[in-house]
Amino acid sequence: MFQKKSLVPAGLFLALLSGLILTTGALGHTVWLETSSSKLAADKPLNIIVGFNEGFEVVDIIEQGLPNIGAPTILGADGEITTKLATGGKNYDYVTDKPLKAGSYLGFAEYKPFIMGHGDSPKNKYFMTNKYVFNVGATVSDDLVTKPQAKSALEIVPLANPASLKAGGSLKVQVLFEGKPLARATVLGDFRGFNPAGSWGLAKAFYCNTDKKGEIDFLPVKDGLWILKVRHAVPNTDKTEAAETVYISSLTFFVGS
Repeated sequence: MFQKKSLVPAGLFLALLSGLILTTGALGHTVWLETSSSKLAADKPLNIIVGFNEGFEVVDIIEQGLPNIGAPTILGADGEITTKLATGGKNYDYVTDKPLKAGSYLGFAEYKPFIMGHGDSPKNKYFMTNKYVFNVGATVSDDLVTKPQAKSALEIVPLANPASLKAGGSLKVQVLFEGKPLARATVLGDFRGFNPAGSWGLAKAFYCNTDKKGEIDFLPVKDGLWILKVRHAVPNTDKTEAAETVYISSLTFFVGS
């Protein structure tokens, strides 16, 4: 049955969790971007963090992952801004090469495409990307944030800037695949601290399927940093290299801070 809206509590039965994992690819490492705070000063270089973990906690990027994650890029009203590893920082700490003016921005991270299989199952080719919405200073705009950027085939687009979103409110987002609305796609969400250490991120704080317009109403139950994640698999005609091409896209942003 098509489920338009629902929230998944922490006490979800393991059998249901297993079903979600198999159908959405929730289990496994995810790449994402974040800043240490939602309150970012204007006219200063920005420090931005790259996360890569099974849950939603920042740790040193494992050796297998580090060479495959490029430096994040940032897009603002004046164009693209590059980043570099911060001097003396952890291997997930980056800094912009110039100060950021007040305004709304998008950060982009990508894990290099890879082919992987589990046991005797067919191998798949994976594309993993993240988009981070953040605001610098007191200037907030919807213009950049709500436009598809086509940085990846699969994209989550907020239809409003989440700057004023608080727990108990709602934010409409749209899932696009190759620029077109993706119906019946499962969107999963976590907030920082929802999954205990060692849980592998099995439980989900939010769960919803997109409607025919590819849209959902995101309903945050808690303030803080959130990640929304969607997966879409396309069977390959030529299965020599991989049986399917799997796209995993995520969106990070702060709620109520």
